[in-house]
Amino acid sequence: MYTVIFSFMINDLDIIDRQILSLLQANARITTKEISEKLGLTKTPIYERIKKLERKKIIKKYVTILDNRQIDLSLVVYINVLLNKHTKEAVGSFENQVKNFDEVMECYYISGNADFLVKVVCKDMDDYHDFIMNKFSIIENINQFYSSFVLSESKTETAYSI
Repeated sequence: MYTVIFSFMINDLDIIDRQILSLLQANARITTKEISEKLGLTKTPIYERIKKLERKKIIKKYVTILDNRQIDLSLVVYINVLLNKHTKEAVGSFENQVKNFDEVMECYYISGNADFLVKVVCKDMDDYHDFIMNKFSIIENINQFYSSFVLSESKTETAYSI
């Protein structure tokens, strides 16, 4: 079902929209003028297309991606979480609680052997231990969780191929 919706949205984009999105994914600070020069169009239609992509929520937001190691957050951990209850309220409560933790970078409700996959960043193992003991493990409804520690990154990508 999601593939069909996604395909419809992608097919709804013409080549100019796709080029704009590719340029913005590569550099969110690129100006409308620079995009118009690269695509051989004037600034006004580029500006209008970007605004349309924002209104349609195809462009969700603009961000600066930091190197976590350079800001003293070098420990990356993925936590598989199993819940006791799976009601809408229980799942929503878990999601709302983890959203409030600065250490949590991503949280996915998943299928398979776990209910959630949570990406956490911390300074070091002591910092992670403090996070687990004083924040994460006190969330009600957690049955079990398993931590996987990132040893190295082979690929990190934020841009979609469209």
